[in-house]
Amino acid sequence: MATYAMSGGATGIGAAIRKTLQTAGHKVVVVDLKDADICADLSDYAGRQRAVDGIRQRCPEGLDGFIPCAGVGPSVRPPSLITRINYFAATTMTEGLLDLLEKRSGRIVMIASNSAPMIEHNDYIDLLLANDEEAACELADSRDTHSAYA
Repeated sequence: MATYAMSGGATGIGAAIRKTLQTAGHKVVVVDLKDADICADLSDYAGRQRAVDGIRQRCPEGLDGFIPCAGVGPSVRPPSLITRINYFAATTMTEGLLDLLEKRSGRIVMIASNSAPMIEHNDYIDLLLANDEEAACELADSRDTHSAYA
């Protein structure tokens, strides 16, 4: 039996992944807003830290995998929520769990949408890669929602 942690496992794609893993006999620790092992709002740093701490408490022996599946679509307002949840929650939690993944040579499965329009916004991408959440969110809110989702 393997041990996995995931965000966004209460509904949608995440729930299907969770069910598949659990049906195969694996332990799955789920982080979501509700109906989860760890309830946390991943749109801010405190919620992300609560999620990472909760996973650490439940899986001190390590993780065989992490699936950051929590995400919101292009209709959410403000657009900065897309930036905070879809990007920064995934990267912050992944970084926060690397040592647990290393203990078991665990894998990370990132979820992305092929429905997102492919728009080049190098200034936005540069802010994401620089880990400048506030500036990236400010830029996302100044543009259309599809820009942040892409």
